[in-house]
Amino acid sequence: MMNYIKSEFYRIFHGREIYRFIIILALLAFSFNAVLAWFRRMDDFPYGITSYSYSNLVASPLIFGLMGTVVGMILYEGNRRNGNLKNTVAFGISRTKIFISECIMTTIISLISMVIILAVYIGSAVMLLEQAGPVELNDLLTEVPAVFLIAVACLISGIVCIEAFGKSSTGIIIWAAIWFILPKVFFYLGLRVDVLYDIAMWMPSNFFGTSGMSVNMSQCITAWETAGGMARCLISGAAGVVAFLAAGILLLRKREL
Repeated sequence: MMNYIKSEFYRIFHGREIYRFIIILALLAFSFNAVLAWFRRMDDFPYGITSYSYSNLVASPLIFGLMGTVVGMILYEGNRRNGNLKNTVAFGISRTKIFISECIMTTIISLISMVIILAVYIGSAVMLLEQAGPVELNDLLTEVPAVFLIAVACLISGIVCIEAFGKSSTGIIIWAAIWFILPKVFFYLGLRVDVLYDIAMWMPSNFFGTSGMSVNMSQCITAWETAGGMARCLISGAAGVVAFLAAGILLLRKREL
């Protein structure tokens, strides 16, 4: 498996896709803060501050999971179509080892991408914008460890959906349903059934949205600022990682290529 991971490192870092992804998002991050700084010259423009810039990430924790899933799709969406998967299996590497390697590689590449893009985002905000408002840099930096395991669970589920379904569009729809539609179904059913409500409140899109979290221009209350809230984030993420790894191993072990 280590040889396969090494070969994947070589393939990814000698390709162009991941570099384009990082450069595009880094440019968008810088451009966003540059636009805020430009309009900051206007007397009645209240958004030219670091708080507003940071709040766009702090208020949307699942964006880290979404970006991790995008990285997985960039790296492995064409595996089945271009024959890479068949060639790898032909060399004696099992589907389980391939799947776990893909999850490891996507996590590492996503982490590297996140560090670079966040560095540009935070650096440009500090340089270009007035440091004011309720959302502080510490809120953003604390968000990263809080949502890290949830983001990993997101990207693993994304890889499972990519590999398990023939069409990328189908995989994307299933992934979105798992993370955004299914939790709402459990939440509304849970209003009548207590057990389902308890389950629903361990799903990230629910406890981020209904746990009293409020991030705006007047206040910053996050789901992870208390010990209990941080624990819920970490436990939920760890459970998701284990569940989707198990699902991927079971679904992909005997699937036809």
